Amino acid sequence: MEQFKTRPNEHRFLLDDEFFENFTSAHTRKNYLIDINQFLKWVNDFFDLSDYKDIQRIHVIKYRNYLSEIGGHGGEPCTPKTINRKLASLSTYFKYLVERNYCQINPVSSVKRPRPEVKSPTNAISKAQVLEIFDAISRNKNSGPMHMALLVTFFTTGLRKSEILNLRFKDYHRHGDHMVFEYRGKGGKLGKKLLNPVCVKAINEYVKWMEELERPHEESDWLFQPTRNPSDPKNLNKPLNPKTINEIINSYAKKVGIGVSVTPHSARATFISELLGAGVDIYTVAREVNHASVKTTQEYDKRRKKLIESPVNILDWE
Repeated sequence: MEQFKTRPNEHRFLLDDEFFENFTSAHTRKNYLIDINQFLKWVNDFFDLSDYKDIQRIHVIKYRNYLSEIGGHGGEPCTPKTINRKLASLSTYFKYLVERNYCQINPVSSVKRPRPEVKSPTNAISKAQVLEIFDAISRNKNSGPMHMALLVTFFTTGLRKSEILNLRFKDYHRHGDHMVFEYRGKGGKLGKKLLNPVCVKAINEYVKWMEELERPHEESDWLFQPTRNPSDPKNLNKPLNPKTINEIINSYAKKVGIGVSVTPHSARATFISELLGAGVDIYTVAREVNHASVKTTQEYDKRRKKLIESPVNILDWE
């Protein structure tokens, strides 16, 4: 155990730094740390354990039941999706511990997972509402061209916020007869995204606008940059703040009277829903948005809710 390095925790278990550093994404490392610390603290509090080899399957089962009853925010039950994620984090960690001979078995591997359920519909908005948002952006005022390029990119590509946030100018280029983004997706995977002409037009106008402001993009510059930086006014060649992106999207949604919170994920959900509604098969859509499982894509399929479109009456039983 002396090889373990301590990470932030509220329990007596030491955490192996090598396990966390093996993940390339800081976001992934953070989430694994939160999930694993939560379980170890719970075990420490309720069973007074301090050695990994003492953790048994029954402890994990009781923890799963705790999560499903009162383990969420404010004492609410966790969703099946959240429970499955937390158990997956634990299973990965214990598998690593077994490989390193820090314990004999993975106590999570045979624990039954809750059946995934879609608790609520995805937060997609309609195409008409998206067009209203675009119409509300003035290209001639303040940050208008940047806002237009940013929002059009979100709604017409289906890329995740982190994927758009980390785009460099060199990632926007021609591929044959089309313009594309090269981006780094979830899990560090490299991908290419073919761009809709509407998106290309908005980005080109934004790039031209930046040149008029005497801030032309260099190859390695961030594609989407802030128009001001109160803490360091001269340092504008930086990525947008993630919170700023949320505020920009939601402010235009409120401006056109959309009564629900609209987020970057709303844009991704809208893109997926529109593709499915246009008749694109679900497997093609899953590949387009880099879903690891088509089951994830199905959560965005509004067509499931249209009972009138059931094929039941196609068959003639008379």
